[in-house]
Amino acid sequence: MKKIVSSVLFALAFAFTSSSVFADSVVAAYTCELKDGKKVEDLQARNSTWLKWVRANVNENIESAVGTSIVGDQTIFLFVDTYPDLNTWAATQTALDSDAASELENMFEDLTECTSNRLWKMSPTQ
Repeated sequence: MKKIVSSVLFALAFAFTSSSVFADSVVAAYTCELKDGKKVEDLQARNSTWLKWVRANVNENIESAVGTSIVGDQTIFLFVDTYPDLNTWAATQTALDSDAASELENMFEDLTECTSNRLWKMSPTQ
């Protein structure tokens, strides 16, 4: 439980410091683990492919990052995807479920196992 709370707090801190966070943006954070023998570089390459596809097919303002552990378990990481609004997040989910996204289907299965995720609405503090 402590690991999950730390991961979520890291994701939120990352989102707040990211220049891509807009008023009322939406952040999807996934806590995941690399499978044995897999490398973060492979993960980054696949995430780049995913990001290029969603930007081209949904909205060019979608951002994505991979957060890796500096201290502690180096196999745990975060995917943090930032969307300008809830409609863009929903459009992304619809697009990813379509036949057009078949090239992305199962692209992370051999690299990762994700154990939790959260969808956050971000509102800036005035």
